[in-house]
Amino acid sequence: MARQILNIGTTANDGTGDTLREAMIKTNENFTELYASPLLASGISVSGNEITATRSNDDLILQAAGTGSVVAGALSFKGTSISSTDSTIVNINEGLVVDGTLTATSFSGDGSAITGLSATALGDLSVVGSTIIAPSNADITLSPAGTGSIVLDAITINDNNITGTRSNDDINITPSGTGSVVFPAITINDNNITGTRSNDDIVITPSGTGAVVLPAITINDNNITGTRTNENINITPAGTGTVVVNKLTIDSQIEIEDNEISTTQSNSDLVITPAGTGQVVMAKVDINSGAIDGATVGAASATTGVFTTLTANTSATVDGITLSDNEISTNESNANLELSGNGSGGVTISGFVFPTSDGTNGQFIKTNGAGVLSFATAGASLSNSAIADGTTTTSSSSIANIDTFDASTYRSAKYFISVVNSDDTRYEIFEANITHDGTNAYLTTFGSTTSGDVGLGTYSADISGGNVRLRVVPITSDDIVFKFQRIALNV
Repeated sequence: MARQILNIGTTANDGTGDTLREAMIKTNENFTELYASPLLASGISVSGNEITATRSNDDLILQAAGTGSVVAGALSFKGTSISSTDSTIVNINEGLVVDGTLTATSFSGDGSAITGLSATALGDLSVVGSTIIAPSNADITLSPAGTGSIVLDAITINDNNITGTRSNDDINITPSGTGSVVFPAITINDNNITGTRSNDDIVITPSGTGAVVLPAITINDNNITGTRTNENINITPAGTGTVVVNKLTIDSQIEIEDNEISTTQSNSDLVITPAGTGQVVMAKVDINSGAIDGATVGAASATTGVFTTLTANTSATVDGITLSDNEISTNESNANLELSGNGSGGVTISGFVFPTSDGTNGQFIKTNGAGVLSFATAGASLSNSAIADGTTTTSSSSIANIDTFDASTYRSAKYFISVVNSDDTRYEIFEANITHDGTNAYLTTFGSTTSGDVGLGTYSADISGGNVRLRVVPITSDDIVFKFQRIALNV
């Protein structure tokens, strides 16, 4: 039956509308339709306690207004979220099938196993097959409750303890390929343990009175003990390396420190015994006192005694040195006789201590009055002047320098000059005075005495490169030797 429409007329009380009876009949018929049959409204049927979409394949949409939610019982539907209105738990009492991706912040249950779960994400974790993957740079944390442990097939992890649970089983940590087992400051690769922090020690510290135990060695405190009967403890460096020990005590009786070997027990001998026909060989021997058995020293046959001095009948030869009477000489052709102290030590002869290194050119050796010798400069004892000498040889008639001195140090100089022309045996001696003003040099020569008619050169002075130069133009290209002594006065 179609909906009945009440005729209300054109205007109020114009007598053209339905009578009151006709209007109530139409109203009753409409209510009969509403309650007796399903409600149809634009594709929706409401019948009893059912709301049904009537068009094929249509969605049934329940849409709240504004920020409101669609509430069914204690469930609230808002957007894509389902929540509870009366508790914090939404129960799904039947099987749940999720065809899309299931995302959850946490899972909880009654302790029974979760089977048939195929998920790509658990919070920030991804599960692919049998692999659990954390996001970039994130940790994976397994935290048992209370005193519980993380239990694997043959290992239990509790707090900071990893314990094997199968009798007599090893605990193996095996990296892949060339990878290593890496701890904060240690890398373990194959049979190598390597520290990774610069200049850090690798420290193995047992607890209490425990020791570090290796297959045949126990290390406890500062003691290294062999654990296999009658076996040696061997320390073997690689290649050309050596074993370096600052101080060594052997059998509580012999001590080796620095370059000394000594006994530690009072009045005990130090015995060095070679095997079989072997000998004790020492490159150098210094014997201050003691007995030498079976050695021929200063006698025709073996003798025993205490030696305070060593005497040779004619001479004694040690390597490349011969000691004879009161002379020490080298026995190798053209070899120097060298006396040198050890380290910072020097050489002392008749109470004089000689310098341990050479001085500079032109210096001499002086004493301090207490037997200590040192190098000194000729002018070192002069306060305002310096004395020097030298030789210059010319082989051409071109201008040449006889001598130079520092213009900033010395103002004037007096020269005594001897000249020799070795080719024709001509000789000359004269004096020269030089002074300067920082820019120009001024020269006077005088007192010339020569074996020839004229002098052997023409002399001048100038300043070049901060030095005052005494110069000469020789009268010949023959070899001419100029020997001079200079007294220079300070600026």
